[in-house]
Amino acid sequence: MKTIKVFLASSEELDYDRMAFGNLVRRLDDMYEMRGIRIKLFEWEDYDAAYNDKRKQDEYNENVKQSDIFLGLFYKKAGQFTVEEFDVASQEFKDHASPKVYTYCKELKPGEEETPELKEFKKRLFKEMGHYWCRYDNRESLQFQFVMQLQLVESSQMDEVKVEDGVVTINGLPVAKMENLKFAAANEDYLRMQTDIQELRKEIEEMQLDLEKKQRRLETKKAKLEENPDDEDCQEDYKEKKEEVEKLIDRLQPKLNKYNKLKEDFAKHQELLFNTAKRVTKLQGEEINDRIRRAIDALNEGLVREANTILNEAEEDAKNLLNEYKQSKEITEQKRRNLVISIKELSLKATSIMADASILISERFDKANKIYELADTIARDVKYDRDNYAGLLYDYANFSYEIGQHNKALELFLRQIYLLESNKNDKNTMFVMSYLGVGEVYDALCDYDNALKYYNMALKIEEEKQSNNLTTVRLYNDIGVIYHNTLDYEEAIRYYNKALEVGLTIIAPTHETIIQIYENLAEIYEELEDYKKSVEYRLLALPGQEREWTKNSITYMSNQYYYIAEDYKALSDHKEAFVYYSKSLAILERYFNDIPPITDIKEKIAALQK
Repeated sequence: MKTIKVFLASSEELDYDRMAFGNLVRRLDDMYEMRGIRIKLFEWEDYDAAYNDKRKQDEYNENVKQSDIFLGLFYKKAGQFTVEEFDVASQEFKDHASPKVYTYCKELKPGEEETPELKEFKKRLFKEMGHYWCRYDNRESLQFQFVMQLQLVESSQMDEVKVEDGVVTINGLPVAKMENLKFAAANEDYLRMQTDIQELRKEIEEMQLDLEKKQRRLETKKAKLEENPDDEDCQEDYKEKKEEVEKLIDRLQPKLNKYNKLKEDFAKHQELLFNTAKRVTKLQGEEINDRIRRAIDALNEGLVREANTILNEAEEDAKNLLNEYKQSKEITEQKRRNLVISIKELSLKATSIMADASILISERFDKANKIYELADTIARDVKYDRDNYAGLLYDYANFSYEIGQHNKALELFLRQIYLLESNKNDKNTMFVMSYLGVGEVYDALCDYDNALKYYNMALKIEEEKQSNNLTTVRLYNDIGVIYHNTLDYEEAIRYYNKALEVGLTIIAPTHETIIQIYENLAEIYEELEDYKKSVEYRLLALPGQEREWTKNSITYMSNQYYYIAEDYKALSDHKEAFVYYSKSLAILERYFNDIPPITDIKEKIAALQK
């Protein structure tokens, strides 16, 4: 079983943070153990050493050297031994490329000051090493950054860390709420969208309550009119109440549509802010320049536009440096280093520009694409480090795929794979993600043979490593979808079940990945007209679906109830069909009021009641 060793050094003033961090590591250890990975935490606190003579320097140095991740936590002071351990870890990284070294500095409260020793230490960090620390202001911020750094060490990617309904999770395990992470919570577009959604939701709920009251009054008038059909006053009153209801519905519908669009935009903006935070994580612990440092500071404060302003000169400077490099008679290491730093600046700019909601999305696509293209050109000309270049191509390929440039994405993924294969003995997670990326592009292009080929190449590596992770689950599911699309139902069901078998050992049954597999199985059994099995899987999916204001639109749950009702109807179980048609109808009437599906469901309910 693989073990990831984490050495945590801090002073006694961060006792609470260190305890919280230890609890997080234990939770992660439980999760990773199911995947054949253990996370071992070794803690060192200056306080113990400062007041007794039991400190064994050689022992601690050896633990530092053998660790995979070294974390130094600082607040107001820089303890002698914490700094000493940091130096040991840094030297070990220079000599052996391990451990990964990260520094965390807790933000000061008003009136607090750093000691001269800490100021000097931070100055030395940046001046001598280009090393920039992670800033955090609460426990969730600390957890968030460590989880992403752990992913970099464990898999070279951060694809298992994602935002789900405003919560950052890893394999479904909650890590932090976006509203508690400063890079999002202090972002003006995030705050504006959040406020707009809250205000609109309140307005919609008030209108819905008013509508329900008016509809009850209308029903009362309708009943009276049925008792006295010739009563002209009653007819007039009913007509007036009906017009009130119809006008309110006409006013409510556009607000509901706007609300759904706002929710989608907000979710996308959170994802883009999250992507900038992932990019910052990759840069922390690496050599950077002052411009990147200032941009990171701005991004950490949620100031995306300010960060982009800081990085505006990076693109022009990169072009000038590249021209100078090409024309130079003597190519020095410093010139090459400057261009390597430029690639980091451009990668950060390409990500942060996408998070600037003040720019039209089409303009953001165009700008980011040009920046990636320049970074790619520089990387090729300076013979960029293989793994770093592969990471750049992977990011560029994913960006191209997301904006719909599938052929470009395919070209970039294949270039990346060719680059990685220069070291065929190292079939690491980067290969898996790259093969998976190529498979997804071919899948989107409906080239199922090639999609299946690359999915299986990725799966082979995962199975050889005996990995039980979300990527394995995702591959089984994706292969199942290919067989499903090509009508090979037997193989599709086999792979869906493989996905479930692994998935249910590492994530909750309500996780969105499990829900998707249940739905895929339900659809395939519907196509096979095995409605008993179909309804079984749709009901299994329900506990993960029945959450208000989630998914891409409110109609999602209405659709799920409708499909269950259809299955029960096909089974001639009219009682259950009535129950689920009614649930579907209730959502549509509450949130949409007057759309064709309402009429369709009402007719089906009426038919069941005959």
